[in-house]
Amino acid sequence: MKTRPKRFFLVDGSAIFYRAYFAFIRNPLINSKGENTSATYGFVNSLLKIIREEEPDYFAVVFDTKEPTFRHEMYPDYKSTRAKMPDELVEQLPRIHQAVEALNIATFEMPGYEADDIIGTIACLAERRDYEVWCVTGDKDFFQLVTDKVKVYNPRKIADAAEIFGPQEVKDKFGVHPSQVIDKLSLMGDSSDNVPGVPGIGPKTADKLLEQFGSLENLLANVEQISSKNIREKIKNNIDQAKLSKKLVTIDTHVPINIDFDSMKRRVINYDAAKNLFLEMEFSSLLKQLSPVSPVTSEDLPRKETKADYQQVRSVDELVALLSELESKKEVAVDTETTSLNALEADLVGVSLCTKPNEAYYIPLGHSVDKNENLPFDETLSILKKFLENPGVQKFGQNIKYDLEVFHRYGIDINPVAFDTMLASYVLDPSGRQHSLDFLAMKYFDHKMQPITALIGSGKKQKTFDTVPVEKAVFYASEDADLTYRLRGIFAPLIAEAEMHNLYYNLELPLIKVLVAMEEAGVRVDDKFLARLSKEMDKKLNRLE
Repeated sequence: MKTRPKRFFLVDGSAIFYRAYFAFIRNPLINSKGENTSATYGFVNSLLKIIREEEPDYFAVVFDTKEPTFRHEMYPDYKSTRAKMPDELVEQLPRIHQAVEALNIATFEMPGYEADDIIGTIACLAERRDYEVWCVTGDKDFFQLVTDKVKVYNPRKIADAAEIFGPQEVKDKFGVHPSQVIDKLSLMGDSSDNVPGVPGIGPKTADKLLEQFGSLENLLANVEQISSKNIREKIKNNIDQAKLSKKLVTIDTHVPINIDFDSMKRRVINYDAAKNLFLEMEFSSLLKQLSPVSPVTSEDLPRKETKADYQQVRSVDELVALLSELESKKEVAVDTETTSLNALEADLVGVSLCTKPNEAYYIPLGHSVDKNENLPFDETLSILKKFLENPGVQKFGQNIKYDLEVFHRYGIDINPVAFDTMLASYVLDPSGRQHSLDFLAMKYFDHKMQPITALIGSGKKQKTFDTVPVEKAVFYASEDADLTYRLRGIFAPLIAEAEMHNLYYNLELPLIKVLVAMEEAGVRVDDKFLARLSKEMDKKLNRLE
């Protein structure tokens, strides 16, 4: 059986983080500390996507340095037209290096040489070892390295597949074969790097000349054979400049850098370091891609084993016995599963309860599949009403305002509302932007929760929770109640330690029911008054004009 060749991914780090920064230029990512995180986020997201989708055997990131290169010594105006790196990007460079270290990826940089040269050197060595090499960049200069074994991998938007360039794709995209890329750039120049080329020679003219003469050297040796007098004179008057340009655009594949292939083998991500960095940077979506047992995971990969005991309530008698037992505990975490994020329109599908860490119960009520698994709706709600309104049992929730509004539609009022973990997270960290249950579970318990999209999908094909089989709903719903209960055990002491008891319990918590009442009542609008006001403003605007 033929095995696939080892896959070697070489990332042009400078090009990728520049691209990431400008991708967010109109709407930059700013965390609660006021730190611009756009480039770091986009850069890390790209690396994780490569790990997840391409599974490289060898992986390295190469960076430019701030020192001048041999090309600057050769031509002082090299890259002189480039704008200075934005301050917001300069500030993120330490974070980007910190991220690469946390992801446990080998890095290279060398004063006097560009990242292109180091990548070119490693790529050629890897090709000789019969590896399949992928240069991760959007820079056309790398087309000169392309062979049957070396390709350019141009990452695009996260939702899109990467653009792959082999020999034929380079010819289709750039107009010449990879072996002629250097010569074409020498003739047409490169404004982004301030490579002069031959003035007046554009891409199409360069293509025609190379089609006729094959190479720059052959063209210069037979310049008199150029049929167009105008083009002939341009070439003759700029022979030295064309030769200089060729030196500038040629990637040096013999950089004197110590290369240890074993050090570039893809290693498991440093989970703790990556997790701490993502928490600090507030990259909640990237946190979901981490797993303590694998390099990177997606929703479809196996989840970490849990010792939790989550059970389905299968009958009314079982429910009555359960609630009797839970009442003796005097406290319970409550969570609802519904058909909508809008609590005022949502239909109740199920209820989960938890009074002990790693132990929770799910009560199915409105599943459209496995209907025989549902408990009798009205009878069950009547039993739950007595339990949820029992003042002797404290109730907790994660954003319990939502659950209150859902239950109100069925004539049930949770009483008392003793704790809300989302509200507690906000009170303890009001500048933080992430207070979701999955974020808090990762932050405090190093636990990755099952994503809802694993059950109902996403986008246009997303289903509602009532279509989820009861067997699958048990774990998801019970986990919500379980983590809520456990977070209350973390937050309650923190609130006491921070001396926020009065703020949280006497001001913020009672406001939940006030907000519920306001949202349920809505805001009355006097449309006739607003119409009159609009006419008056129109008159004032006309007078001002």
